[in-house]
Amino acid sequence: MVERYFPDRYRDILVAQFNGDLVDLNTPVGGGGKVTFFDFSHPEGRRTYLRTLLFLLSFALYRMFPHLRFKVLHSIGEGIFCQLEEGEKLSPEALQKVEDFMRQTVTRDLPLLHEVMSWENLISLYSQKDREDVVRLLRYWRTPFITVYHLEDFYDHYYGPLCPSTGYLKNFGFVLVPPGFIVQFPNPQEPDRLPPYVFRPKLFHTFQEAAQWGKIMAIENVGELNEAIARGEGKEIISIAEALHEKKIAQIADLITQKKGAVRLVLIAGPSSSGKTTFSRRLYTQLRVNGWKPLTISLDDYFRSRHELNEEADNYEKPEALDLELFEHHMYALLRGEEVEVPRYNFITGSREPKGTKSKLEKDGIILVEGLHALNSRLNRYIPEEHAFKIYVSAITQLNIDDHNRISTTDCRLIRRMVRDSQFRGSNAESVFATWKMVRQGEEEYIFPYQEEADVMFNSSLIYELCVLRQYAEPLLRAITPGNPAYLEAYRLYAFLNHFMLLNPSFVPSNSILREFIG
Repeated sequence: MVERYFPDRYRDILVAQFNGDLVDLNTPVGGGGKVTFFDFSHPEGRRTYLRTLLFLLSFALYRMFPHLRFKVLHSIGEGIFCQLEEGEKLSPEALQKVEDFMRQTVTRDLPLLHEVMSWENLISLYSQKDREDVVRLLRYWRTPFITVYHLEDFYDHYYGPLCPSTGYLKNFGFVLVPPGFIVQFPNPQEPDRLPPYVFRPKLFHTFQEAAQWGKIMAIENVGELNEAIARGEGKEIISIAEALHEKKIAQIADLITQKKGAVRLVLIAGPSSSGKTTFSRRLYTQLRVNGWKPLTISLDDYFRSRHELNEEADNYEKPEALDLELFEHHMYALLRGEEVEVPRYNFITGSREPKGTKSKLEKDGIILVEGLHALNSRLNRYIPEEHAFKIYVSAITQLNIDDHNRISTTDCRLIRRMVRDSQFRGSNAESVFATWKMVRQGEEEYIFPYQEEADVMFNSSLIYELCVLRQYAEPLLRAITPGNPAYLEAYRLYAFLNHFMLLNPSFVPSNSILREFIG
């Protein structure tokens, strides 16, 4: 069917939507219905390409190192960080052999066949293959039938369709980054070439720290998390996760205090729904313990009213949407010891309140500025480097679904934002999905480029949070019907959240970063 409709570029088509459902290109469509095809330019096309690439990588490692455990861990830049089980590191020569094997398999254009298996049969299959990560997951995810893919005698499952055959994988590469390696893939703007790899040491260290937190809690995947909750350990999991946060925030406060006399301004930035506001409040408390008298300012309050925005500043994701002149004036006045009236912004009305808050920096004072663009050079270009301490906050999950299926940091933030905006900003899930692409574009252009300039990074993710967010997000996702443009995305997230056992929100402490989203 695909060849009939796209004779000159049928290999560019990667996946299809049939009567509302995302399906692979081998799916029969007899009986009629609406079919929509996606290529690499569409998010579902890119996800399908990446799933297929990781399937082929798993197949290659299964063939070459059949007794080693392989983990797909997290995205970093235009790539995915992967690792063999601890203690096993690939040499450059071994990694090249893996790539050569994969390219040979692509040239052979072998079919990737799907098979629907019963829950019992799949448990038996993965038990035989020592995939305890999947067996644990399936024990608490009792769907009657599950689709798996196989290439020769290798079976694996992914949370979405794969391409029809290995020949669809036109472009990929590898970079050795001990203790693992990066799998590279193209970006949608230039699908025919790989972007240059840029190592981000601070971000990479934060991911490694997140993995260490998972080991401290003895929870590395959703199956282990569900098992612990089923044993009645939910409160303990929350307590340990929150204690790790508090310890890290106290360490950051100590680093700032070591620079007392020089640092006068703390800049706290991060992408949407990373928990900047609550982090700032908790840092405030720890700085008070250390003898400071902090003054907290949210950049959100410096947004221009919606009716004032023009083409240059048409949304909140751009620094031009801020009243930069007023912000700069207030910073200089506060640092000189003067009083200013900090504005207050109402997101529901999209405008500033008539009256702001009178603020002045006290003796032993320090200014905490938090917001999307706090590290952007346009906001702090006149502030001497020695007077500013820069913090980047992001929700970097330390949890995977299983060894071969990661949890996207972006998905976690999207779920956080959807829950928060529905409760506190007058938005429904449909409007959040409609603006998310614009949010992501703004992050790529105005936020992510500055993350490595931070003095320290803080990971705001909580290993248990999706077990709490699920009960808030599911009704919002169910409200999006098949005819809605956001349906595929909503259904994908709904199915994803279904893997998590529920935790009672009352267990979450009042000062938790999660409270910023659930209230």
